[in-house]
Amino acid sequence: MKYRSRGFTLMELMLVLTIAGVILALAAPTFGEFRRNNRLVAVANDMLGTTQTARTEAIKRQVPVSVCPSGNPGATAAACNTTQAFNGWIAFVDANSNCVRDAGEVIIRVGHTIDSTLTSNSNGNCISFAGTGFRQNIVGRTTASNTVFCDSRGYEFQTGTTLSAARGIDIAAAGRARITRNKAELTTGPPGTGWGLACP
Repeated sequence: MKYRSRGFTLMELMLVLTIAGVILALAAPTFGEFRRNNRLVAVANDMLGTTQTARTEAIKRQVPVSVCPSGNPGATAAACNTTQAFNGWIAFVDANSNCVRDAGEVIIRVGHTIDSTLTSNSNGNCISFAGTGFRQNIVGRTTASNTVFCDSRGYEFQTGTTLSAARGIDIAAAGRARITRNKAELTTGPPGTGWGLACP
């Protein structure tokens, strides 16, 4: 009884590898942008989640809760850093409402240091919520209502869309936070109230 050998010929293998190479060459740039977009989405969602958690906890506990930039957000003794952007952050119970984490003030949520390919810019260095859930101003601190996260693309449109590649976090006076990708809003905002934040 004879058995036939089955398999690919060298020509068939070369053809399959050529087709695979063409597909990879076409997909690589799109995949790179997909990864960059995912980084921005993750950071913006984390910041949004932190502000929403801070507001909810302020209402639930009936005490001020603040979010501030931190150079060591994962540390047990994580502290606020008033000279840096929101490249890492902590949300904590701010009993004395000074937007500085003092000894004994409980950390509620942490935003770990962002990827080095991303930049952050904000119009303040503190976000604070009163027990009512409203965003409050802190004497001697510049409270933030707008924060933007971006990469080397800046405010340019994301490929194939009319939306900015950058992600902006807007916190209304009533405390509600949202993410926006509207380029006109991020760069100029409503008449007379532009964000004016550099990106990157």
